[in-house]
Amino acid sequence: MRFANPEAFLLLLLIPAYLIWRWRSQPRTAGLPFSALSLFSGVRRSLPWLGWLSALCYLLSCVCLVAALARPQYGREQIKTSQKGIDIMLVVDISASMLAKDFSPNRLVAAKRVLDSFINRQQGHRLGVVVFAGKAFTLIPLTTDYSLVADSVREIFPEMVKDPGTAIGDAVSTAVYRLRKQTTPSRVIVLLTDGENTAGATQPIVAAQIARDLNMRIHVIGMGRPEGVPVPVFDPRTGQEVYLRNPDGSLYLSKINEEDLAKMASMTGGLYFRADNENTLSAIYEQIGRMEKTAFETRKSTVYTEHYEIFLLPGMLLLLLSLILRWTRGQVLEAAGSE
Repeated sequence: MRFANPEAFLLLLLIPAYLIWRWRSQPRTAGLPFSALSLFSGVRRSLPWLGWLSALCYLLSCVCLVAALARPQYGREQIKTSQKGIDIMLVVDISASMLAKDFSPNRLVAAKRVLDSFINRQQGHRLGVVVFAGKAFTLIPLTTDYSLVADSVREIFPEMVKDPGTAIGDAVSTAVYRLRKQTTPSRVIVLLTDGENTAGATQPIVAAQIARDLNMRIHVIGMGRPEGVPVPVFDPRTGQEVYLRNPDGSLYLSKINEEDLAKMASMTGGLYFRADNENTLSAIYEQIGRMEKTAFETRKSTVYTEHYEIFLLPGMLLLLLSLILRWTRGQVLEAAGSE
């Protein structure tokens, strides 16, 4: 409990000053000697205790009213916890090599399943999605609408980007552009790719340098087997699925440029991961989720509520009682005088 206006108690100093003034202003009467008290036998007693009780109630009412003016308050502590999430751009390779079948049924479908689980576990973070093949574009800008992000990821298909190739540098640059003006405590790019940079205007290392200069972190996931796997493509002439081949006719194998990808991650303070099956890929995203923790800020404050009525009501009642006692004493004195 506290008093918001404690200076109001200075008014109590008027009470002793008032008592002294009343005592000094009382009329002084000289005593007269009488040989017997029988002369006053017919005079009624005027109940002097009523006067004292009325004065006491009046003084107590003044104390209560002054306490009410001092604004008594009761406090209740409040603890507010606010979340400070981070911004995560999910950069997803949807080039033709993502149709390789070393994952079931292929890399892209497996990646979408893992991403869906990762998105549904988020709390407090803002997520965005960039997809790329020969070009890159933002599929979903930063948002906390996880249902929207998850639905958009489920709808990803390779033909979303018509340009062939793998523009890793352009994809990272697009994610950097989306994060550049954000003021969150942490900005993260999670790059998922299964190949090496074969298209685009920006080299991956240059894009990573820009991210580092802007205080962004890049985690890179290389998806696929080290030895490489053939890439299935649709042959429009026969309507059948065939495997992509090099210009010399040899079978094309999709391989990851792990050296550049690992360098991109390390130079920004991120990590490089290799995923050769769906369980490993899922574990990698879980590990990234644990590393990128939401920051919590706790603030303590005390909220006070006014409780002047606990003094105001007794003060008003005491004042009323004082007036009633004063009126009662006056009636007694008047009755005594009339006799």
